[in-house]
Amino acid sequence: MISLIAKELRQLRPIAWLWLAVLVLGYGMQFLTERIDEQTFGSWCEGYCEYSSNAGVAVFLVLLSLVTAYSLLPREHDEATIDFLRALPVSRAAVFTAKVLAAWMLLCAINLLSYGLDRVLLASNPESIGGRFYEQVWFTLLWRDCLFMFIVLAHGILLSWFRTLGLVLYSLYLIGLMWAESALGSSGNWSIFALLSNQYHGSELIVNSRGLLLHTGIALLVLLLAYRLWSHAESATGGGKRSSRGMRIANGFFTVTGFIVLGLVMIYRIGVDTGTAPSDDLAVTATDHYRFVYHARREPVVQYIVEHAETDLEALGEILGVDVLPNIRVDLSASSEHAAGLAKWKKIQMDLDAFREDVSQRRVLSHETTHVLQATESDRSLAENYSAAKFFIEGMAQYTSFAIVPEVERRRSNWELASVSWKRQSIRFDDLIDAAGFASQHDEELHYSLGDLWTRAMVTTCGLSSLGDFLRATGREEAVRDLPAAIFWRDTMRAIGCDLDTVNATWRQQMAELHDEVDAADYPVYKDIVIQRDAATRQIRISAKLVNADADADADADADADGSVVALPERFIVRIGGISTQLSSGVDPVFRGQTRGEGDDLRIEFLVPDYAIPGTRFRYQLGYTPSVDARYYYESWRRGTAPVSTGEP
Repeated sequence: MISLIAKELRQLRPIAWLWLAVLVLGYGMQFLTERIDEQTFGSWCEGYCEYSSNAGVAVFLVLLSLVTAYSLLPREHDEATIDFLRALPVSRAAVFTAKVLAAWMLLCAINLLSYGLDRVLLASNPESIGGRFYEQVWFTLLWRDCLFMFIVLAHGILLSWFRTLGLVLYSLYLIGLMWAESALGSSGNWSIFALLSNQYHGSELIVNSRGLLLHTGIALLVLLLAYRLWSHAESATGGGKRSSRGMRIANGFFTVTGFIVLGLVMIYRIGVDTGTAPSDDLAVTATDHYRFVYHARREPVVQYIVEHAETDLEALGEILGVDVLPNIRVDLSASSEHAAGLAKWKKIQMDLDAFREDVSQRRVLSHETTHVLQATESDRSLAENYSAAKFFIEGMAQYTSFAIVPEVERRRSNWELASVSWKRQSIRFDDLIDAAGFASQHDEELHYSLGDLWTRAMVTTCGLSSLGDFLRATGREEAVRDLPAAIFWRDTMRAIGCDLDTVNATWRQQMAELHDEVDAADYPVYKDIVIQRDAATRQIRISAKLVNADADADADADADADGSVVALPERFIVRIGGISTQLSSGVDPVFRGQTRGEGDDLRIEFLVPDYAIPGTRFRYQLGYTPSVDARYYYESWRRGTAPVSTGEP
């Protein structure tokens, strides 16, 4: 059997060279149109790792498998070389099995090569601003693609018995599935597209096991049927029907056309993904160090940003002690529901709709540019300690951006909110240097304002030059890698001659002073929380009272007597945690609340759809806006239980 498989692999060398050429073409286009060192796991995974399925990827894998399948048996019969194989002292079943295994091994090898190259390229970029490489997702995608190609390979071997008619029928099948995916949202578990659907438990990819098992069983039955048909098929010289010249020309035409279409699709997708695809609505403006791409209708806003870009960059470089300022690409046509800006190595994406004021957009550019300089000055080493340094990465960007583009009221509001959270939630430096642990207990957005204040304490203690010195110290040659968070901070601070304990003492003192200036009535607390599940409306009702934080802890105390009357905020919100199915989305659903009742019976009520809480236990955060233009203030994460049946509390 091994000799047969080796022989079939030699026969498949032209197909192997063909797929290698396609691979080289794809990576060549990528090298010509993208900065490879800007690739992150998120950008590599975009479109393929997302929730649900991607029909475009499925069609490409189908084409890859079908062409390989059609190269196995039809040509052997047309050129009568199958007669030689049948004359060997081996069974026809062994010959058929060897062909199937050889073809599948080739497809898996090409797949492994592609994934391996991607792994190497991604390893060259540890992701300048956050992120990580998800080994489980990468490996799961690899073996799932191999199994998917085996299933389609089985289909192709059977279809090849019908020659061109088989391709026509399968094309109609795929077109029908694609229509169902777009029109109905899903073409069902019987669709091969369902095999590439993605679900996540946290960051762990969950494959469609039921669908894969079902289609693998069908593939084995299809192979059995294909074996029965091909084992009884005679070669062209043995009495079998030989393909006509016209049929061979048609097959060649369809093959060439298919590859041309595939190439055009690849070029188009690469162009769309890198922003190089032509668009009548996009304009480009360049300065000495920036290249801006934006929608032409946003010209007034962009011109204001461009006017100050170089001056702000020079000021930022002076703060951080940067000798050579990098060239940066800025995509101002981006749109995001969750972030005003995003920096990856020397590329920035910004959503101009994130703020109403032009000055805020200008400050966001300074914020994201700081991230770029953090990556270049630390030689990306800061990102290697992302969990320990996230608060500082975001805090330094906040500190420098507000220093260059002052927004006094916005910054003061952020500081006030941060000081209240710090005091009430007992946030320590040890909490800040554990990004995942911090997010599980507190509002993750506090990294920005708390980090801003900690950076302020560092500058107060060690001087402004300490910011840039810290970045360069993380990338110094003698720096020890993979240190625990606390040791990393002490080691790096010692390297720049700054004492961590002194900075933390200054930070705590400044936080306490800020908190003493806050009016507690502006930051009430939620008490007497009641959770009910309403089966009739399929909602979970969460209600609570808002009382002054200085009120007596006893729920029966007279609020008015304690002077604890609060001015109710205009907006209330609850955030539900732990239900995201998107890889690394980091965004939990939120729901607005309303007031119910009057006087002592007044409560804040949140109605949460039951699909957001599929079980009985869940995590949630209650919040509100302390003032009209302020960010939401969130209390610590709580755990709740939604009873199955509705009942009185």
